[in-house]
Amino acid sequence: MKNIFLKTIILILVTSTLTAQKKDEKHQKKEDQKNTAYNVMQELIDSGNYLFDPNYISTGITLATIPNRFIVKDGEVDIDLPFFGTARGAGGYNTNSGITYKGVPDKYSVKYIDKKRRSIIKIGVRSGSERHDITLTVGYGGQTTVKVISSARSSINYIGYLKPIKEENIN
Repeated sequence: MKNIFLKTIILILVTSTLTAQKKDEKHQKKEDQKNTAYNVMQELIDSGNYLFDPNYISTGITLATIPNRFIVKDGEVDIDLPFFGTARGAGGYNTNSGITYKGVPDKYSVKYIDKKRRSIIKIGVRSGSERHDITLTVGYGGQTTVKVISSARSSINYIGYLKPIKEENIN
């Protein structure tokens, strides 16, 4: 009887040790995949050629059928995002109510937060008398939140993905 009891205890210990090792291996594999994805995102950002593909505005408005564009290419930005919010002294009849800019930005910086596998891109542009401070917060898998703070409008957040530029995406 003692022999069977001892064998059962040993079997339980061996099984639990093997299960713990499998869990550690799975966890390590997931961490490796996240690190690889983060490195790919860093390379994309460092290339200076990418686009932000917004899916919706943080208020829940979908952008699937609304034309939009946010491209960073060769040191220039091309932005045409719809705006839903309050404007102060900007706009009027026959003016574009969206956030638009095309050219070299006044400010462009990138900060990598390796511990959180997150990248922060800050872009500053001036469109006429209006100033836009744009912050892209990019997760390791490309999931991105863009916050636009304007000198003449309420702030707005767009949610989507950072992607490499493909010709069919910019036409």
